Parts: sequence; structure tokens; C-alpha cells
Amino acid sequence: MKKFLVTFLMLGSLQTFAANPYTDCGIGAALFPNTDWAAVTSNVIWDVGTTAMISATASEDTCSGGEAQTAMLIHDKLETLESQMMLENGNVLASLAETMNCGSANINSDIRASYIEVLADKDYSSKNRVEKSESIYFMLKNNSSVQQHCSIFS
Repeated sequence: MKKFLVTFLMLGSLQTFAANPYTDCGIGAALFPNTDWAAVTSNVIWDVGTTAMISATASEDTCSGGEAQTAMLIHDKLETLESQMMLENGNVLASLAETMNCGSANINSDIRASYIEVLADKDYSSKNRVEKSESIYFMLKNNSSVQQHCSIFS
């Protein structure tokens, strides 16, 4: 009951726009609506980001759309996605391209190149699942091929 009440109150406080699930969803967004780093930290501390991911799909008016679906896919299939990004092939990588509305564009080699840069960060291996998912999410959001060929972040 307590979690339901918290989720209900939290959803009522979210803004109605296409949200970034890591900063605009979950307990962190409810407690720190104007401080992204605090929202992410709070979501991780509260329940390893589970509530943020769930709230990302709980309401069509808040935390909805391709961005939330992309974030959830990254989080749910992280290990498989990491392997498939390096191989430039696989069903999870294909699902990711579909979720990001990339059409028939083949952006796998550009995603691989960006992921290699993420892996070069000495702190990446010590990050937890939510932090790794967030890194990949922002990697995709900042990838020029994704920006050019996919409609998710435009």
C-alpha cells in the first residue's frame, strides 16, 4: 500500500512531456524535479531505479513514448545489448533500433563506435546496472547517426 501511495503521489507531480526516465521518472523526479543528478542518485538509492523504470510506462501522459521504452529495453537487456553492440548484430539491438524509430537505417557500426568510447571510461566497469544503462542511454541520445536517422530524440 505504501509503494502504491508513493507511486500515485509521484505520478501526480510529474510534468506532461516526453520525459527522460532517468531524471524525470520515479522517486528521484518526485523529490528532486529540478536537479537531475539528485534525481538519478535518489532513484538508484531508493530501489536501484526500478520505480523510475516502472513509472516510465505507468502513464501515457508522463514518462511515455520511445524514450521510456528505449530506457527500459536498455535496462532490461543490458548484458545482451552490450554484447550485440560489439557484434553489430542481434535481436535486442534490432529491437532497440525499432524502439528508437530508426526505420531501415543501419546505424549499428556507429553505435558500436560510441559504445567503445563508453567502455574506455575507466569508471564504467564499476558502475551498477542503472548507471550503465544511463550511460548507454545518453550515448545513444548523443550519437550523430541516431540523431540523423532515428526520430526518438528529435
